[in-house]
Amino acid sequence: MADQPTLVAVAHGTKNSDGLAELRRLTNIVRTKMPSVPVELCYLDVVGPRLADTLAGLAGPAIVVPLLLATGHHVKTDIPAAIAGRTDTVVTDPIGPDPRISKVVQLRLEQARAGWLADDEDGAAPADVVVVAAGSSDPDARAELAEVADHLRAWNPRTVTFAQLTDDDPFATLSPSVQVANYLLAPGFFDDKLRGEASGGVVSKPIGAHPLVATVIVDRYSSGVRRLEALRAAQAARTSAIDE
Repeated sequence: MADQPTLVAVAHGTKNSDGLAELRRLTNIVRTKMPSVPVELCYLDVVGPRLADTLAGLAGPAIVVPLLLATGHHVKTDIPAAIAGRTDTVVTDPIGPDPRISKVVQLRLEQARAGWLADDEDGAAPADVVVVAAGSSDPDARAELAEVADHLRAWNPRTVTFAQLTDDDPFATLSPSVQVANYLLAPGFFDDKLRGEASGGVVSKPIGAHPLVATVIVDRYSSGVRRLEALRAAQAARTSAIDE
């Protein structure tokens, strides 16, 4: 494609300054992997720039990559509404679920275990694991979270379950010793909520700015470029048929 489409990375949005900084670090890693591609970071809620405003400021084609870990209202409704009428814009799948994202979740969990062991040698023995996401009422989101739990079962010797922070009491039926695998992208409201509701012990940090996450974003962008090329080819074929 002669003109490199802009990669529009769209996150949920947070007022948390650490969360915003982490998202900027993540998109900067993406920029190092694709130095010739323009990259814009924007948000769906809470802070700006918002997705619609970012798209309005672009002169050329765009590939919108949702920095979201599951499907839901934003993926199915908000993002399609923002790109309505833009024939040169493609929306990719969200970055999660993906085995590479799950690998980073596992790495963060192992880091949390190591930190716990540094304080208490007996505190991080093999234990059950719960993967905790922000949550959605969309059944597809719950099914995708179950997929993430499946990924983590390959690396953990005990039971791996999952929960959503939007559930009435996600920790009610769990053992106090359960280790919490944080399935949130960056610090913010839900990360604070998770730490407030977890019973203590091993709670990992959010996924954050990691090269594997950036690789997933690059791959989503590449798939979006291929889709845009296919759309352009189909349009050109239709135009040619009309002209004949």
